[in-house]
Amino acid sequence: MSEDLQTVFDKFEFRVRKGYSYTEDDLWVSVENDRVRLGISDYLQRTSGDAAFIEIAKEGSTVERHAELAMIETAKTTVSLHSPFSGKIEEVNQTLTEKPELLNLDPYGEGWLVTITPQNLENDLKSLMAAEHYFQLMTQKLQSGKLESR
Repeated sequence: MSEDLQTVFDKFEFRVRKGYSYTEDDLWVSVENDRVRLGISDYLQRTSGDAAFIEIAKEGSTVERHAELAMIETAKTTVSLHSPFSGKIEEVNQTLTEKPELLNLDPYGEGWLVTITPQNLENDLKSLMAAEHYFQLMTQKLQSGKLESR
């Protein structure tokens, strides 16, 4: 199991999984051979609130980079998630439709969203951040008061 980078802010613990890449809008990416697995970061699940409903693009469909991939409804807000890759959605975590709380309980494990076969994996990976860089960004967001903004 990977180690996490951790910080505590306003009595809440925030974790960033090492070995994953991250987008600026708080998605994690795990490269698995020619596919990528995507999920939401601990920061996003904590600041958005408890997931009540999730709608995810259909398995077998194609998604364009920056297009909406999923939408999460919580008691606090609605969050639109955008794909960091163009490609084919190979697998959707169907368990989330019955148990959206997995997004909050296990964002780096059972709460994953989709796997995608990207059209241009190497190029798209260049736009992502390493865990350490994302950890710094997350810490800046926390310190600038973004915890209450969602």
